[in-house]
Amino acid sequence: MLLALLGLGHALAGDVLLNEVLYDPSGSDTGAEWIELCNASSASVDLTGWTVQAAGASWSTIYTFPALSIAPGEHLLIGAGSAYALSGTMQNGGSDTDGLRLVMDDGGTSDTLLYDSPNTNGLVDDSGAAGTDFAPDVSEGHVLARIPDCEDSDDSSLDWADLSSATPGAENVDDGGGDSGGGDGGAGDGGGTSTADCSRLTVKINELMPDPDSEGGDGGYEWVELFNTSGAAVDLSGWTLVNRKSESSSKTITLPEGTTLPPGGFLVLGEELVAEADVVVDLDLGNDGSSIDTVELYCGEAYVDLAAYGGKNDLGWLDEGGEVATVAAIPATGWSLGRAIDGADTDDCAVDLVSFEYATPGESNATSGEGDCPGMDDVKINEFIPNPAKQEKAEEEDPEWIELYNAGSAAVSLDGWGLRYGTSPSSTKTIDIGALGSIEPGQHLVVGEKGAAGVDLVVEIDMGAASSNSDRLELRHCGPGTADTVVYGSPNDDAWTDDSGMVASSLAPDPGDGDTLQRVRDGYDTDESGVDWAISESPSPGESNPEIEPVVCTPGDRSVKVNEIFPDPDGTDTDQEWVELFNAGGAAVRLDGWVIETATSSWGADFTFPGGVELQPGDFLLVGGSAVPTADLVASSLGLGNAGTAPDGVRLVDCEGSTQDTVLYGEAAATAEDLELLDDAGGQSMAPMSESGLSVGRVPDGADTDDNAVDFSGALSPTPGAANGTGDGGDGGADDDEDDGGKGCAKKGGAEGKKCGVVGVAGGLEWGLLALVALRRRRR
Repeated sequence: MLLALLGLGHALAGDVLLNEVLYDPSGSDTGAEWIELCNASSASVDLTGWTVQAAGASWSTIYTFPALSIAPGEHLLIGAGSAYALSGTMQNGGSDTDGLRLVMDDGGTSDTLLYDSPNTNGLVDDSGAAGTDFAPDVSEGHVLARIPDCEDSDDSSLDWADLSSATPGAENVDDGGGDSGGGDGGAGDGGGTSTADCSRLTVKINELMPDPDSEGGDGGYEWVELFNTSGAAVDLSGWTLVNRKSESSSKTITLPEGTTLPPGGFLVLGEELVAEADVVVDLDLGNDGSSIDTVELYCGEAYVDLAAYGGKNDLGWLDEGGEVATVAAIPATGWSLGRAIDGADTDDCAVDLVSFEYATPGESNATSGEGDCPGMDDVKINEFIPNPAKQEKAEEEDPEWIELYNAGSAAVSLDGWGLRYGTSPSSTKTIDIGALGSIEPGQHLVVGEKGAAGVDLVVEIDMGAASSNSDRLELRHCGPGTADTVVYGSPNDDAWTDDSGMVASSLAPDPGDGDTLQRVRDGYDTDESGVDWAISESPSPGESNPEIEPVVCTPGDRSVKVNEIFPDPDGTDTDQEWVELFNAGGAAVRLDGWVIETATSSWGADFTFPGGVELQPGDFLLVGGSAVPTADLVASSLGLGNAGTAPDGVRLVDCEGSTQDTVLYGEAAATAEDLELLDDAGGQSMAPMSESGLSVGRVPDGADTDDNAVDFSGALSPTPGAANGTGDGGDGGADDDEDDGGKGCAKKGGAEGKKCGVVGVAGGLEWGLLALVALRRRRR
């Protein structure tokens, strides 16, 4: 779509030019004439079906191109001296205007040369009107050639010169051998261009780094890249670059004498810490995104080019064409802003400039994709702790750390590798881990803060805790590129991408204080965070992860119900709240990767089910805080609202993101003000809120008309893990050794264990035993 918006899906008029012509060879013209084309664009152009037409009184085709393309900057010869013979001849001038033009396969004109005068036959130029500016008529044996090479102002009198020395298939050089059409034709020394002639220069601001990803801030790491779209070198001595952040805040950099930009070349103007800098300068690029920021390029007083980005152009700043400038979106931290195609310029920054995750200072933007790096598919993020527990009797948290694992069969050098983390795409930091040296096959290495157990590289880390939105951790390889990612917590409102480069829909759970996220076994990687990762209360930095059954996604059929909730325990709510599920269907349901979400004003994930949890027909499953002794699964971040001023909600969402059941609850006179809180019927029916110490539950179990006011009672004696209305639960879930008649999982201390969570034996491991451990999770 972007290529189509730019009009660059196919060649534009002027991308390929007539560049040098011998229409009056010495001696006989027959078989001795030739025409040279040049590609002035930054992309290859397919010439298949294009034609060259010559004119005296009228136009006629003298050559039709076969299947043939021309590369960027290439000079292509047709006619004498080439494999492509002309089928007609050109006019030699002498009495009135003659012409030559290059016609694209769609009938549009790419370029026109008119030579000699007067134009009595009304031959049209590139504007489509009868031409009034003409190249000179050359003498026998001379050529007409563009000077500077491969540049076009659409004025034949300026662009073309009479040369005595031909350069068929190569760059034109002004030998002073004849007259130019309307002046000096912009000729410089050896095809160069002087700074005095600014009107015909094609230097572009091609890429810039306004918000470097560095621990020490932006200072020293900002850069701007220039690109020469023409076929001639440009002397930039004395040119100025202005970066502007407001009407009262700007910085002007003057380029030193001797600064030149070769044809088709790149020049990096960078601060002192930019390794690729060709010219070291002191920049101060804007990056706050609240208003327009610009980088402007000037040749003397001539406004050559603009890159505008950030927020709205509320200041009314103008572009190089004198129009109110459009604004490109500000790139994320560590991303560059560049032209989608090198040098492509429609004077619309919002279209021309895009964000690149992998910056390419001094190189083509076409190489901004990922490159290869040895071991990039082998080294994995294996375990990390983004939300350490606070130390006892102290305000400080335990150190954060990240464990890497080499799942391959060969050692991998980590030179040029890094770890990037962030709470939003516009706020990320990268840690250079090259100092680790290499990682051996099967080896675990730990990157962490001072004091972390088993740490191999001490760094400062401040990962997000995914408390209200997804956060992301990424391993970057030397390509550059992404070796591994984990997106954890929900919802993914920031549209973080996963290993596939797509917005992540499979999300790892949000770990509680002091818990780690670990791969279900070392190196296990399906590129789906929700499948590969699980919460662990037993951190193992530098050691193998305890194996946990992977998530097997089974979509729901709405047979599992939120059956009873305990939103307002007596005393403190902390770690005492719970949610009971009930399987009202006729078949067992696998709950791997399903999520319990709660809401006071918007929905957020409070608990994600691990792999291997299965709920049998007619069984109950209790998810509760760590102080709930009968909890089948412990949810360290479960937080039900008390519906004090407006209704709150609980819902069950399956592993594909489909809502299975929703409970809204509140005081009888409360009004549901948040339109996001809807029941399963799309309305806002509410169950009555319970008094403190009582529960809200379905009567009878599993009854569901999609009308919460009908299905629920708010005055139940809590019965966690048992039928509602029986009073079995007493005080909200105290120890109870009584057999439950086969319904649900056995209570704590029961003889049969957690049968609802047992799936069986997988991969030679006793998953039943692992499930028992997982289902009896307790905080440290």
